[in-house]
Amino acid sequence: MQYNRELIQAREQINQIKGDQISVHSRFMPHLDLTTNYNTDRTELKGTYEDSFASRLRYSQRLFEFGPNALEEIRLRKNFRQALYTYQGLVYTILARSWELFHLILLQNQQITIRQQSRHNFEAILKRQEARFEFRLADEEAVLSARLNVLNEELAINNLERNQFNNKMELLRLIGQPIGIELELAGNLQAFILNQDAAVQIALEKSIEIALLNEGLEEQQRVVKEIKWDYAPDLSVNAGLDDINRNARISVKRDGPTWGINLDSEFILREDSRQLSYIDDGHWFAQVEARIPIFEGASRLGRERREKARLSQLNVGLEDRVAEVELQVRQAYQSMLQAEGQQDIQARRVEIARRRLSITQILSEKGQVDEVRMDQVRDQFFNDQNRLFENQAEFIRRQANLRRLMGFIQ
Repeated sequence: MQYNRELIQAREQINQIKGDQISVHSRFMPHLDLTTNYNTDRTELKGTYEDSFASRLRYSQRLFEFGPNALEEIRLRKNFRQALYTYQGLVYTILARSWELFHLILLQNQQITIRQQSRHNFEAILKRQEARFEFRLADEEAVLSARLNVLNEELAINNLERNQFNNKMELLRLIGQPIGIELELAGNLQAFILNQDAAVQIALEKSIEIALLNEGLEEQQRVVKEIKWDYAPDLSVNAGLDDINRNARISVKRDGPTWGINLDSEFILREDSRQLSYIDDGHWFAQVEARIPIFEGASRLGRERREKARLSQLNVGLEDRVAEVELQVRQAYQSMLQAEGQQDIQARRVEIARRRLSITQILSEKGQVDEVRMDQVRDQFFNDQNRLFENQAEFIRRQANLRRLMGFIQ
């Protein structure tokens, strides 16, 4: 969470949108600016220059808004939702993958240990067969078969070590650490303690798609409610006080679908000396204009129908997504149970195959079992053991997939 580079970038994307929000909301904060100008004119008759300097201070601020939400606000909410849920989706994916790699590495430690012990046993058999061969109690084929058993285990160990190395390097990248450093992990795979219904409930509560659709539905409900503002008259108000040195005004005007009330004021710090001086006690002014739409070809009715249809579509889409999430989680849960059952059954098969191999090896040394039978039993043991290792890894992958679908990060 702290060092993964993808998550850092996603968090910075959220911060960028928050920066946009601050910029857009700044219209409700005071704006102050100073304007100055300098002029010089050359008088042709006298051959002299006349200089003038003027400056004024201007203050402006939007007091509040009413009517439908401003388009910038809607855009910002949409962008923020998208960035936030993109980040949340990355969290689920990266943590589930980190959990998967962590447990695969631990599993491979166990598998390497089992393979090493198996190689040790086959090496002991090889030594016995070589000794028997020296005294002509075993043929060369028996020695070669024993040597192949050792080489098979060494090949499997090599493959496991390479796969584990790759998993460690990927895990280092996910946790934002330098690639290539030593990584030692400790722990055990814990049983999945949640039942199927609890897993579905967590998934529905944490589903990114459902949350995004819910907020989109709320946004569309707001749009439908704001359609009534289409029937409001266009109103424009401009009123204030003006004199020679200062002025202040309140204005109401429509900007897109939204009405805003703004305050503007100017104060002359230094008047242009070339302007004629006069005394003015100031005056009030006010201007009000209203445009009342009577009939516009039923365009408003068309927009209302369109937005309500979109609201209904989003509502049905949300219900379908809820059903889809529940279906995916229940299927993933059953898939995990299937892999767990296969793993347990295959583990018992390996124990039986190992015992059969041991018995057959003893009988082979006594000459009571031919090499064909010995090869069959040995191949069966190797196949069962490989299948067990695959089942163990598959069980971890399926549990990781279920955790990702649930957003289960514990």
